[in-house]
Amino acid sequence: MKLTATITVKGDPGQLREYRSHVRLLLEEEGADSYRELHAETQLEYEFKLRGGIPFPPFVEASQAFPELTIEVRWTESAEGRTGGAIIQNGALREQAAHAHAPAGTVLQDARAEADGRLRLALVCERWREAWLGYAIAADQHAFFRIAGTEKDCELSASDGVEAEWAERWSVKPGRTAYSEIAPREPIAPEALRELDRIAQGFTREWIWFEESPPEETAIERRRFEDYGYPVRAANLRSEKLRQVLRPDAEGLALSSFGEDTRWIAELLRRCWLRSGDAER
Repeated sequence: MKLTATITVKGDPGQLREYRSHVRLLLEEEGADSYRELHAETQLEYEFKLRGGIPFPPFVEASQAFPELTIEVRWTESAEGRTGGAIIQNGALREQAAHAHAPAGTVLQDARAEADGRLRLALVCERWREAWLGYAIAADQHAFFRIAGTEKDCELSASDGVEAEWAERWSVKPGRTAYSEIAPREPIAPEALRELDRIAQGFTREWIWFEESPPEETAIERRRFEDYGYPVRAANLRSEKLRQVLRPDAEGLALSSFGEDTRWIAELLRRCWLRSGDAER
């Protein structure tokens, strides 16, 4: 396997300096493959490009002496389209997980960016009862959405940002699409809102970072964007997604887990919701 792994260590700056020295010695003893270090005051980050397994042992062993530090591991196996992660703390490896970019079941994702890193549109949705619930985000707009019906006859509802109300609606029939603002706005049912919050938070944790987030939390991403020459927008795809996961397409970079029978959902969001936002701007 060809693996790309990112290991991030967070905690007290003084402990981070000591941890860095400790883990460097252990990596040298193990003869670890070449790696890149990109550190900030409150965070250490190591990037590995590997042909074998991830070098967990030095980081696990070093963490025994620094139990208050949290070590997060994220890896990508691009040939198989798989990613995974783990948390190391107090000398133990925990919360390991792995998944494919095109997961089985009803969870679907689609992400697209310009060649300069600008987020065009990223979305995630899940089948929920008789509809699809999801979250869509572009460089300067985002919304919850609900789709009920089929490709030829459906209704798309969207919120204004992540407000708990449906604000606009598109009705799709054969040969025509009708748009309307919802007035008064319709409250999103509490159970559906909980699902939408869960979907959106899980997706943004993995895929998105925001310009308005505290600098200390996004220092690495800001440094990487500067190194890569990417302008920072209100919402941005994480640099590891741009560099390691998305693949070139005719318009820039893209990744999708939508199949032939569900591709219309992503196309509907691009044609209706995204175009509506572009028109308003």
